[in-house]
Amino acid sequence: MSRSKFRAIFLLTLLTLAVMVTPAYSTTITTYSSSATWLAATTGVTTDNFTGVGGTSGVFTTTGAITQNGVVFVGLTGSTTGIADTSAFSWANFGTSFAGFVANPGTITITLPTPVTAFSINLFTNPTAVTYTVSTLSTPFTVPTFAVPTPAFFGETSDTPFSTVTLSVPAGTTYAFFDNFAFGAADTSQVPEAGTFLLIGTGLLGFAAIRYKARQPR
Repeated sequence: MSRSKFRAIFLLTLLTLAVMVTPAYSTTITTYSSSATWLAATTGVTTDNFTGVGGTSGVFTTTGAITQNGVVFVGLTGSTTGIADTSAFSWANFGTSFAGFVANPGTITITLPTPVTAFSINLFTNPTAVTYTVSTLSTPFTVPTFAVPTPAFFGETSDTPFSTVTLSVPAGTTYAFFDNFAFGAADTSQVPEAGTFLLIGTGLLGFAAIRYKARQPR
């Protein structure tokens, strides 16, 4: 093989590698059903657990919104949004103590003060075993809930920041409960960037070129 042909093939291979490791942009969302796994994939987490928001016992309702740490939780117009000490009711005692709820809900909108790339939440309902639809960045996920005393855990990380999460339950659900809403950033420190792959590939191609030249007769 002539030197000019070798150089042309080398440059073409390098260009192909660069194209391969630079993917077209699209949002990537990863979901989690384990709190420990989600926490291991995130950083800078803040949690809203509704304790002490509005009072220290009983049930607190409002036709407006619940706000904690700058996060706003609100149901549909006309629905009753509130906070309840769920331990006071056997049918709502999922072990989370205070929790946010919407009575006779359809959709709950959660608005964050600034965009984030990770969130998680505990979900439960009355009647039990109702399936939530959780949507972020226009991407819906279904989350089945369980019977007392096990709340469902749902978490996400995303490579695209978002500032709104919506929770929806089917018609006929009396109470939609939510608790321990945590938010922060996806930990990308262990994920190599495309440039890293390109650097590695370039080094390998360079090594191959040196070996090729060393084998050519002089």
